[in-house]
Amino acid sequence: MSSASETAYELLKQRLVAGSYPPGAQLKEEPIARELGLSRTPVRAALKRLIEDGLATVDAGRGVRVAQWTDADILETYHLRSLLEAHAAQRAAQRGDPAVRAELERLNREMAAAIGKGGADMVLRLQAINSRFHRTILDGSGSPRLKLLLASIIDMPIVVRSFFVSTRADLQQSLQHHKDITAAIASGDGEVAAQAMQLHLRLAAQRFFQRRAEFVQAQQPAGATRPPDSQHLRT
Repeated sequence: MSSASETAYELLKQRLVAGSYPPGAQLKEEPIARELGLSRTPVRAALKRLIEDGLATVDAGRGVRVAQWTDADILETYHLRSLLEAHAAQRAAQRGDPAVRAELERLNREMAAAIGKGGADMVLRLQAINSRFHRTILDGSGSPRLKLLLASIIDMPIVVRSFFVSTRADLQQSLQHHKDITAAIASGDGEVAAQAMQLHLRLAAQRFFQRRAEFVQAQQPAGATRPPDSQHLRT
């Protein structure tokens, strides 16, 4: 991807994650290209990548549109995760598999190193590490039914991309939560492990909406108001 396409992709990606466009809004190449001072070719490439990410959709005759993720959808996703993953953490603690504990500790070290290193690809690395962490706990639960229910929720696009609106302090807090969950699982106390997971996901949801609101506000000119048909935060 060219530097121009990468620039368009990164900005549009942040806007989509932050909810700057209402669900279903059409993303037209020409106005976006004009706004960003680019030709339509890099914008077209950026939109194609956003479709692959699951943040946008394309329909014959309707063009590229913002994926339909409302605030209610996001809240429900986090709520389902807090219920189901808490149960997974409880089962993992009760089963007490040393290999699960070792892998979680390794992933925590990897996450700490990624945050410390930073760089342009930090967010992508953290996404992958975070996914492996939660999937390790899911595997550690030993429940095929939980795996079936949670497999798609853990990596839902809008949740995964929440890292793009996270601050470094948010990332450090998330890492500490992972360490707390790991310690609870290692202790064998299922109730504490479940509580640690629920706290982690509830605070993650709160942070997401807070950072998203801040990003949207920062993108608006001074004194501007949000269009009445836009989906704004309702928390």
